[in-house]
Amino acid sequence: MAETSPTDQRLRGKTASTARTGFVGAIQTALLDVELHHLMVFLGILLGVFVRADYIFSADFPLNDGGLFYQMARDLQANGFRLPATTPYNFDTIPFAYPPLGFYLSALIDTLTPLSLMDVFRFLPLAVTSLTVLAMYRLARDVLTSKIEVVVAVFAFALVPRSFIWLLMGGGITRSLGLLFAMLALHQIYLMYRTREWRYVATSGVLAALTILSHIQTGSFLAFSSALFFVSYGLHRRGLIHSAIVGVAVIVLTAPYWGSVIAMHGLQPFLSANQTGGSIFTSDAGLRAFLIESLLRLGTLSEPLFPLIGTLGFLGVLACITSKRFMLPAWWAAIILLDARAFPTFSTVPVAMLAGIGLVEVVLPIAVRPLGNRWAPDPEDLDEDALRFAGVSSTAAMRSWAPVILAIFLWYATNGALMRSGETPSLVALSPAERTAMTWVSEQTPKDSSFLIITTEPWPTDKTSEWFPVLADRRSVATPQGYEWMPGSTFERRVWMHDQANGCADADATCVSQWRATTGVSYDYVMVPKPPYGQCCERLLKSLKLDSSFRPVYDGPGATIYQYLRY
Repeated sequence: MAETSPTDQRLRGKTASTARTGFVGAIQTALLDVELHHLMVFLGILLGVFVRADYIFSADFPLNDGGLFYQMARDLQANGFRLPATTPYNFDTIPFAYPPLGFYLSALIDTLTPLSLMDVFRFLPLAVTSLTVLAMYRLARDVLTSKIEVVVAVFAFALVPRSFIWLLMGGGITRSLGLLFAMLALHQIYLMYRTREWRYVATSGVLAALTILSHIQTGSFLAFSSALFFVSYGLHRRGLIHSAIVGVAVIVLTAPYWGSVIAMHGLQPFLSANQTGGSIFTSDAGLRAFLIESLLRLGTLSEPLFPLIGTLGFLGVLACITSKRFMLPAWWAAIILLDARAFPTFSTVPVAMLAGIGLVEVVLPIAVRPLGNRWAPDPEDLDEDALRFAGVSSTAAMRSWAPVILAIFLWYATNGALMRSGETPSLVALSPAERTAMTWVSEQTPKDSSFLIITTEPWPTDKTSEWFPVLADRRSVATPQGYEWMPGSTFERRVWMHDQANGCADADATCVSQWRATTGVSYDYVMVPKPPYGQCCERLLKSLKLDSSFRPVYDGPGATIYQYLRY
């Protein structure tokens, strides 16, 4: 009698077992696999919510920016939920041209629920940003072919810092909605092209319109991403017809917004707003961002240490190119090339899926290759296509070692997401002491007084300068927020004025006097904030104290303020 190997015995035993259990056993195995997959996806979404909530609950105020949008939401309420012509933010007449969906939603929640408007600006970005992780699952589930790749993509998107940094802030009241609707729209557009079914046309049009009504720049991201999807999946007669219908639907559904703005202000606000965006083809800043941030830092995903997710995404690019799957690599490249300002945030969508491909199709097969001969082939295992790049015949090794490698990936990425370094330190709020100083300003200074605020923050994350006009109810002469909608080079001049003011942080009182002469803009007070990590500008403050042109009026919690004496 021929001797049978342990492998043959195991396979015969498995065959006999299958024969005994029959159809019921097959169903149980399938259900177990499905339940494990869904459990892992659920854990990925839950981890994403936890990481985001950790930042929100670390403060009692909206994170970083949002002052301009807070004012605009109040303007809507004061105007009976009709679009105002302008907003009086910072005692100016700025066109109310920003896409209004986020303002309407926050104002309605404030009106209809016990939450205050400030609570809404704190918690709504958290809720919407958490939903983007679920949107990633829906998109990855249909674009990727492997369940393991989908799970990794969900975890990667949940944990890569750039997927939530700018969305969790108070200003995320618009940015988070824009990205959520864009991801949902792209999922429907993908299905519209791949299935050629009419039912996806309506959902694609509505979600695309909601994207534009939330955030114009995200609407641009959606537009060129949809064009790439069309080239990749929609080059057929029905795809062309569906695209035209979606385009018309978007124009019609967004017409009340852009039509009202054009009727009140013409095209100028939209032309001016383009000053804050651009691509590598339209600005030197965009070219620098491409050369420095994209190529040298793997897309600037704001990973604080080694860019693990970015590196996995790059490996995913190599895997896709070698197998002639060009859509995801082309999408990542298009985002970098066509959006000079927000490409790190938008890149997280294709990079998360590429990271799933890179880990499953490159890293895991290489890691288990030396161990492959220790296991015999398992005919019931899944996702053989995930191993084709390494030529591993046995998936038992993959099944045994994949959890270990995935656990290391999750541990490292979770620690990076929670680490307060890189860009994540911008996810902080005005301290109670800083808000106390602004309350003092609102109560103790003349209503028509103006302030030169000096911080060390770049203008996009200068929360003091943005919230001051709202909380102190006084003019900040160097705040840039909102002026991107003003005509001419108003915005560039405001950014320059802000940078010049911050240049005085390490100088003396002569600097603030020169600022006044150089800009031609006067002020009544100079304010230097005292953030929790310590007050800056020691040399400037000592010099102001000795300068007879300035008189100290406040040196308490949150700030030091000097009055400029006009002799």
